[in-house]
Amino acid sequence: MFCISALNTMAPPAARLKEMTMIQRTWQTLGSAMLAAVISLFALAPTSASAQSDELLAAAKKEGKVMIYGEMITPTMRSIKEGFEAKYPGITMEFIYLSGAPLMNRIVSEQDAKRYLADVIAVDTIRMPVLTEKGYLVPYKSVNENNYDSKWHSNNPPHLWVRNHMYLGGIFYNPKIVAPADAPKTYEDLLNPKWKGKIALVSPVTNDLIFALYAGLVRDMGEEKAYKFFDALAAQKPLVFGPGGIRVSQGIGTGEFPVGIGFIGHTYSVGLETGYNMAIAKTDPLYAVGGPGFALVKTAPHPNAAKLAIDFMLSAPVQEKHAKMGYRSNNREAKGLPELDAANMSLAPVPTGAEADKLRKKLKDLFGG
Repeated sequence: MFCISALNTMAPPAARLKEMTMIQRTWQTLGSAMLAAVISLFALAPTSASAQSDELLAAAKKEGKVMIYGEMITPTMRSIKEGFEAKYPGITMEFIYLSGAPLMNRIVSEQDAKRYLADVIAVDTIRMPVLTEKGYLVPYKSVNENNYDSKWHSNNPPHLWVRNHMYLGGIFYNPKIVAPADAPKTYEDLLNPKWKGKIALVSPVTNDLIFALYAGLVRDMGEEKAYKFFDALAAQKPLVFGPGGIRVSQGIGTGEFPVGIGFIGHTYSVGLETGYNMAIAKTDPLYAVGGPGFALVKTAPHPNAAKLAIDFMLSAPVQEKHAKMGYRSNNREAKGLPELDAANMSLAPVPTGAEADKLRKKLKDLFGG
């Protein structure tokens, strides 16, 4: 079974918009064969056990378009777009990919200027309360909402979003360079002198999801032990990149770096590119470091197509394809990759206030940013 320990309920709002950083900017596209397979499966996916009403379908087709603003990576959104358009001919899905603060700033500036372009917001749920407080979102109870445990639902008010899948963080390596038997089994294994100057890190300062991973280490090791580990890790002279995670993933895949800490789910997307080799270190636990929700914008110019898109993206078959790309789906009907289903997953905490400030200062002093 896919196990998550130390689960939180909905994450609290981010303390400051300026702390919201870009997760990823640039992505290589998936190999054509993989993308074609994912698209074809998306196209066949039913949107729910009970289809949407004829009235919703007719209204969505009349609108003819849905615009999604989100920080889901381009290969994932491209696959969703192709599958959605194949299932609903005549309705075009468009998406704008930004992440963290740039995306939030765009949403706020457009809403304040009364430029209503976005229909659906797809962002990490730690950012959703900011949008809720500003009155930008409106509840929509998806026909697929009941396939998710209540802990993944917004609750104040309900039906604003469902945290549908999780990003995974941890240690990964290039198996062409590092034999599986020699790969790190714990975070402390990275302190072996053989790794000095060879470890790549996604910045825990400028990437808020990786920051949550380090908060998880503090929780699980205890602050004193974790802070000593951070000191020793910095003494290993790691190569730090950010704010996005793609640079580290690509470097691991090509063999530029033998080992790193970052978004291990990329093993099943970036790692499938021609010439790339990636594997996940079998640490216990692996960390779930955040995940998106899909929310209907109050001023959506295409509200019916937006509802149709949300239903489609929350459906079990579509979520199962996400899981095959290295995510952890929260849809109870979606089956993931066996090796990830068998792993112990821990939901990383989201520290706030003085606790967050202390950890951020510690990491900034050590790793820059």
